[in-house]
Amino acid sequence: MPQRWTRTLLSLAASVFLFSSCKKEYSPDETLPITYSPSIVIGSNNQVLYGLNPQSGEKNWELGLSFPVKSSPILYKGSVYLAHSNRDSLFKIDGKTGSVTNRFAFGGGATGCLATPVTDGELIYLASMSGGIYALDTGTGDIKWSYMTTGPIESSPVIHNDYIYITNTVGSIYCFEKRNGTIYPPGPALPKWELHLPAAQFVSSPAIAEPYLFVGSISDSNMYCVYVDTPVVRWTYKTLGGIRSSPAAYGGTCIFGANDFRLYCLDTTIDPFMGIFTPEARWIDSMHSEITSSPYASNQTIYVGCKDYRVYAVRVINGTVKWSFSSNGIITSSPLVYNGMVYVGSYDKYLYALDTLRGTLRWKTNINGQIDCSPVLDDFNALNGHNSQISGATN
Repeated sequence: MPQRWTRTLLSLAASVFLFSSCKKEYSPDETLPITYSPSIVIGSNNQVLYGLNPQSGEKNWELGLSFPVKSSPILYKGSVYLAHSNRDSLFKIDGKTGSVTNRFAFGGGATGCLATPVTDGELIYLASMSGGIYALDTGTGDIKWSYMTTGPIESSPVIHNDYIYITNTVGSIYCFEKRNGTIYPPGPALPKWELHLPAAQFVSSPAIAEPYLFVGSISDSNMYCVYVDTPVVRWTYKTLGGIRSSPAAYGGTCIFGANDFRLYCLDTTIDPFMGIFTPEARWIDSMHSEITSSPYASNQTIYVGCKDYRVYAVRVINGTVKWSFSSNGIITSSPLVYNGMVYVGSYDKYLYALDTLRGTLRWKTNINGQIDCSPVLDDFNALNGHNSQISGATN
């Protein structure tokens, strides 16, 4: 054998020996490390909750349930929390595997929840169709405080500073101190204030921009502006259709959709000394059907779904449409924007991921059911994940 070939073979043998001596040897009985990827969490009326890869739409996990998913899930300290739509109970789900780790009962009723739970980092606050609101400690399972309102609750609670605000379907708005039950033994609470508006019916969730709370009514077609610290109406704005869409308070404006096929952007500053007693519309966009989806505000753009099968990206400054994307079903789900993508569900049973710049399709995944709830995203970095601006049922 020529000398140069001998040297080559010896060199290759030495390389193989070095690689073999450095690599980790796994026993046939040793479990390989499990890796997890971030998930977009979404459910539908097919009674399954899914965790999908946010970059590809591929399934990370799925969880079979016994009820349609109406309330949107939330992410809190690495877990997904989902309210039962037919029972007063809350599921705690491992955000990496989709397995149920706990279940909490509250209220004792069989009415269920359409409202999305919210959290302040200490307690989770839930609202029931029975009319009850509950502050739950998910560590101990204790109900720290509760209160029974005068009617069913479809809208999601909103937290602002040390207070939580909630509305119901018989026209009442409530303000509670969050810590009602944490410094006293668990039990019933009393609201800080209550405001009843006889002509109103609230299924829209409130939005807050200090010092105002904004909430729309389905019955009298009014957007109400109320002071956050006292039960006084600052102004009302009359639309031509009932309001299910939960408003977005953004940059001195209140933005919401209505059943009159319009998307409204109101200037929230009024000056009675200048003879201005009701807000003026900065702009009003006409669409092709009702808007019950709640708008999501991001980078001077409003993203909102419509029952004309489309999701729209609208410029906040003047209301012009940057782009629209057509699905094959009505869109009542509220969009979620994250890392250059907008995620939105449709009644055509698909979850869509679109580019925020041009609205081009990145991917779509069929989840085998009409989508009412809104997606949330767990990227393993943020403590509470990324939740839609406001969501739940058709809000």
